[in-house]
Formats: sequence, C-alpha cells, structure tokens
Amino acid sequence: MVQSADHLFDNAIRMFPRHHYTHGHWRQETAEVVVEEALTLFVNGREFVTMVVTPTDIHELIIGFLAAEGLIQNDSDLSVFQYHSEEGQVWVRIPGLKPERLNQFGKRYLSACCGRGRPGLYFMDDVDLQVLRISTFPYDLSVDRIRQLFQILSRHTRQQHSGGLHAAGIADRLQMLAVRFDAGRHNALDKLYGHTLLHHMSRDDKVIIFSGRLSAEVIVKTGRMGVPVLISNAAPTTMGLDLADQLGITVVGFVRNNEMSVYTHRERLASAQDLH
Repeated sequence: MVQSADHLFDNAIRMFPRHHYTHGHWRQETAEVVVEEALTLFVNGREFVTMVVTPTDIHELIIGFLAAEGLIQNDSDLSVFQYHSEEGQVWVRIPGLKPERLNQFGKRYLSACCGRGRPGLYFMDDVDLQVLRISTFPYDLSVDRIRQLFQILSRHTRQQHSGGLHAAGIADRLQMLAVRFDAGRHNALDKLYGHTLLHHMSRDDKVIIFSGRLSAEVIVKTGRMGVPVLISNAAPTTMGLDLADQLGITVVGFVRNNEMSVYTHRERLASAQDLH
C-alpha cells in the first residue's frame, strides 16, 4: 500500500519568502519551493555521474537508475551502498562490473529536466527493442479505474503546493502501491523502479501513473521496467509513441475528469477494444 502522506515531502520542499501580486495588491509571504541538489554517484571508486535531484528516496533512486542504465539487474548486485548526504555523494560497489562497461558512459552531468547525459539520448537505434518488448496480453483496464488511479495520485500531489514536483505512481489491479516525487520526471520513475527492485515486486502486471510528458526517454524507462501500461495527464511525443508501439506499451495521455486519449495498444483497455 502507498506510504502515509505525513512524511511524503520531507526533504523535498522548503519554505522561501516571496512577494506575491494578486488582485491588484502585493503582499509578502512564504511559499513552498522544490528542493534540487547535486548528487554525485561513484561506481567502483570512479566518479560516474552527477545528477540534479530532489533528495528523497535516494536508495531507490540509485538502484532504479543503475538498473535503467543496465549496470545491475537487482539490488543484490550491489555489495556496497553508502549515501553521504552532507557531501551530496553516493558510493556503490558492483562486483564483477568490467571497467570497459563504465568507460562506455564517460563522466556525465544529468539535469533534473533532461534524462541521459550523453549526446543522442534515446534514439531508435539506441534501444534493443526485441529485448524490451512487453507481451500484449489483454489487461481489461476500465475508464473508471484509470480515473480512480489519477484521483489517488492527485490527492498526493495536492498536498504539496510548490507546483514543481513530478509524481509517478505504480499500481496493481486493486490499489496504488507506491508514489514517488522529484523535480525531474525521469528521477521519479527511477525511484519507482528502485522501489520495485528493493521490494521484489513483479512489474509485468502493473500500471504506471505519471504527471509528466510522455517522451521517448520516459517510454524507454517504462520498457526497461517491463510495465505494460503508462498513464499520464500530459502529452506524448511522436518518438515516444513510435517506441511505445514497438515495445508493446499502452500509452494513455491527457487524462482529465471526463476525457482521456489512448494512443497505443488499446487492446488492454476493456472499453476501447471494439473501436475502429
């Protein structure tokens, strides 16, 4: 079951003073602002990447990030995990990881808004589509269930008023299992991925509910997680949809109170299967 909201935004938000103009008047007040910090990851003693993150659920973030990069498959692949919050550093050891594997990446800097830090990002020839392809078995997901899932996600997001945090949730057929937040939408997904690995959670029967744009990078991360359905209140991109179609991922975008759009693999949605 999704964690209590009491401490959901600990370390994610700070209060900052501001001058706010409304209805013809200025007033001085304090308001929520999203925390962003640089976090440098060292792998096997080598500086691997510096990320700009919201400093919550760091263990899950790093596990999910390493899995998404293909450096690990499970959390047990790490023999050491050390988080030094004051220094903004995480040190991990992955026994058996060949140095040339790390050399493929080079030193990188990942901003909160941009996914991977090397040129090219995720292009079509950057992904082994056959390995990532997800079975297109019927999911029978109803319109009402999609609405309910987004209502649950919205209840959590409404508890922070900064407007700067992306949210990502994972659910099964019965309930929302986890919700994670970050200033970077890719980081929010990595935190979810790490959560599923640390809790040995199956993913091929789950749904991701997401508050960000459905870009190619987001689709690839979903494919690497092996989740068959991705639902968002935001827009997709053409490359994202091309990838989703090839990877077997059902993409639902623009979810609102009384509307939504299904772009790929509608066979998993019970009421959309008979559309022509």
